[in-house]
Amino acid sequence: MLLLLALSPLATAGDILLNEVLYDPSGSDGGAEWIELCNAGSETVDLTDWQLQVTSSGAWTESYTWSAGSIAPGEYLYLGPAMDTGEESVTFSPNLPNATSATAGMRLLMADGSTISDTLIYGHDTNTHGFADDEGDTDQIASDTGSGESLYRWPDCTDSGDSSVDFSVSGEPTPGFENEEDTGGGSTGGGGADCDGEPGLVVINEFVADPAGTDADAEWVELYNADTVAVDLTGWVLAGGTSSFSSKVELSGTMEPAEYLVVGGELVDFAHIVGNLSLGNAGSNSDGIQLQGCQGYTDTVIYGELNEDDWTEDTGELATEMAPQPKSGVSIGRVVDGVDTDVSGADFALLDFASPGAPNDTEPTCEGQDDVKINEFLPDPDGADEGYEWVELHNAGSAAVDLTGWVLRKATSGSSSSDFALPEGTVIEAGGFLLLGASLVDGADVVFGDDEGESELSLGNASSNGDSVVLVHCGGVAADIVVYGPNNEDGLKDDTGEVVTDQLAPKPSAGQALARCGDGTDSDDSSVDFWEPEVATPGAANTECIPPVCEAGSKTIKINEVLYNPAGSDTDYEWVELYNAGDTDQALDQWVFQSATSEWKDVVEFPGGTTIPAGGFLLIGDAAVPAEARDIEANLSLGNGGTAPDGARLVDCEGTLQDTVLWGDEEDLENELFDDQELQTMVPLGEDGTSAGRYPDGVDSDDNDADFVASMPLTPGRANEEGGSGSGTGGDGGLSKGCSKRSDGSDGPSKGCAAASPVGAWAWLLGAMVLVRRRRA
Repeated sequence: MLLLLALSPLATAGDILLNEVLYDPSGSDGGAEWIELCNAGSETVDLTDWQLQVTSSGAWTESYTWSAGSIAPGEYLYLGPAMDTGEESVTFSPNLPNATSATAGMRLLMADGSTISDTLIYGHDTNTHGFADDEGDTDQIASDTGSGESLYRWPDCTDSGDSSVDFSVSGEPTPGFENEEDTGGGSTGGGGADCDGEPGLVVINEFVADPAGTDADAEWVELYNADTVAVDLTGWVLAGGTSSFSSKVELSGTMEPAEYLVVGGELVDFAHIVGNLSLGNAGSNSDGIQLQGCQGYTDTVIYGELNEDDWTEDTGELATEMAPQPKSGVSIGRVVDGVDTDVSGADFALLDFASPGAPNDTEPTCEGQDDVKINEFLPDPDGADEGYEWVELHNAGSAAVDLTGWVLRKATSGSSSSDFALPEGTVIEAGGFLLLGASLVDGADVVFGDDEGESELSLGNASSNGDSVVLVHCGGVAADIVVYGPNNEDGLKDDTGEVVTDQLAPKPSAGQALARCGDGTDSDDSSVDFWEPEVATPGAANTECIPPVCEAGSKTIKINEVLYNPAGSDTDYEWVELYNAGDTDQALDQWVFQSATSEWKDVVEFPGGTTIPAGGFLLIGDAAVPAEARDIEANLSLGNGGTAPDGARLVDCEGTLQDTVLWGDEEDLENELFDDQELQTMVPLGEDGTSAGRYPDGVDSDDNDADFVASMPLTPGRANEEGGSGSGTGGDGGLSKGCSKRSDGSDGPSKGCAAASPVGAWAWLLGAMVLVRRRRA
């Protein structure tokens, strides 16, 4: 019914009305939106220079201007894409605003550019920007529509001045024709459902917006009836989306008091109502979920870090405290079931486990959850990591366990994780081992990365901060967690649910696996349970280990000699020598060696069975220090004292500081590092390729300048020799020179020891370095 009659150019404000609009078509909005006008007056009206204006963020902007056209009394003017009838249309690409989480509007401006003929305010009862209708009211708001639904006037082409009364939602639009009353439901003003029931007190209680694996058809939302009476959900709508509540599921049935109801996609086998919500993951902006009930009742949760789409809470206020950003496979739920303060950030938190259809503090169970453990894993293969990483599981129970629904998760920070779902029908036999591997792992029972588009199994290397491997059982709860690395600055949790402090498994060396000290043995302390064996055993029993036993120190173990500035490149050539100045052997299990150039960081945690005998030495060496010379390999990266001081220190298994050495130039003092007396006594910087060492061995007056000699001849693993740029003054020199006991307690010279030359013990190592460098060249 497109009319192009040019008769009376005049009209009375209010004669030409917005009669029906479709601003959210099914599928893409572009080119599919439309409006329908009607003439409620007695004269034909020329629409030349009339404007359609729209708004969603505070300012009215031009959306469409008529260059010609008229509308006769009682007639309708449709503007939009050509209809199936073949009727032609005026070219129309208006970009009508979808009501996101707040109110939007459109209005007709007459040819004089200032007179408003009709205004429609729609979307929600959260009119944040204060859009006013023709009467100047800001609270008379038509509802939001679902995808493919229109807003239509009923009765047709009549205007009371109240959008919430005049407009209803139609699931069967009638563009270009007289409107018909739609009795099939929809929304009333304020965003609530078009139903005759009581508002009720049903709330969004828990949801998973980012399921492990694919999101499609696997998302779910749990509702909870916090009312004292049953609530009829007929006509209620659950909506979600990334910039608007564009994805909607119609609800039905009755919820009894304190009852839970789950709405989920087709892959959610515990859903009571099946419907695809297409929730957002809030990756770059906040997303939202809204329950739209009777008589304008809503419950809204806004989640994510930023709110650039101006989502609002149920109070009408702009959301500033949002619920957390989703993590893969992790649910977000109310801190207390049903408790609603209308502040999403206060009400919702990331949950330790999902509990669909049950209270948020009820932990789901799964058969075999206490028996299957992460037993061994390789997070940092020698060479390229991709394709070669693996995790071994062990079933310590007496029955086979079906691992359908179980997930292997890696976490490399407090907010970043990746999930690898075990295939349906995967079974681990009683007492058996199951090898999960990337695509290039030989003999893997389950391979992640062999199918096109499938992610390779990938674990964190814990290079500068702690990482974790998590085994999640079929109830969505962690069955086993291993936290490993030099520290836990990201606040990762262990099996106890507590943030790990110093109970970390060692930082993995390249090509070395981390393994349980006893297959399946789990104390919930990763530092006790895991060690770094010399030989990995993927898919088989772990090699025997010595469980660590904490033996506190008595400050007799000293940092005795340090090579922090090797000749040439420092990388991989640095070493540190420890010396037991006491008269009894000392176990170093779980002691920590730390270094610092600006702040202290863990470098080595000593494994179980590490002992340094009375009068013995222990050498910590970087990768290029020959294996026969070092006792412990570590990536040292000691500073050269460019900004003073740099340092090294030793902390025992109870966290008590045992010894500290600092070096540097007092003129370059910048770092806040202190010695055992909370002072900054430093060893002066020496020549390249020489060490700083105590002389005599083990002497300690707590004054590094007095105790250490700079530019000392290299004597790794044996008694220090007099020489260098100065001598320590803290002792009497009574300790014998030459070779002494090794850390293994054996008699005779240390490995590579040669006392015939001032640099004899290190001459072979310097030659080895030259040889290595020539080969590299």
